[in-house]
Amino acid sequence: MANVIDDATIDYVGILAKLELTGEEREQAKKDMAGMLDYIDKLGELDTTGVEPMSHVFPVQNVFREDVVTNGDARDAMLANAPEEKDGMFAAPQTFEG
Repeated sequence: MANVIDDATIDYVGILAKLELTGEEREQAKKDMAGMLDYIDKLGELDTTGVEPMSHVFPVQNVFREDVVTNGDARDAMLANAPEEKDGMFAAPQTFEG
């Protein structure tokens, strides 16, 4: 199935891609886009029964580690450097009236 790309489509793609194409470049872009769409159509003809859908070509495994607390509770050590402390938190001057 031959895909035909019209000038309006090329103009729209050019706007989206922020491209200014000359007449020759537009004609080449139309041919290239039609070729890409023809190839996609050809891929659609493949028999994929029994093929499991995948998101990656190679097997991907989660490499994240477990979220484990390693530094413990150092609140008292952090608050020791605070100019003011109230109820186990940093105290700061009021910035607006509410």
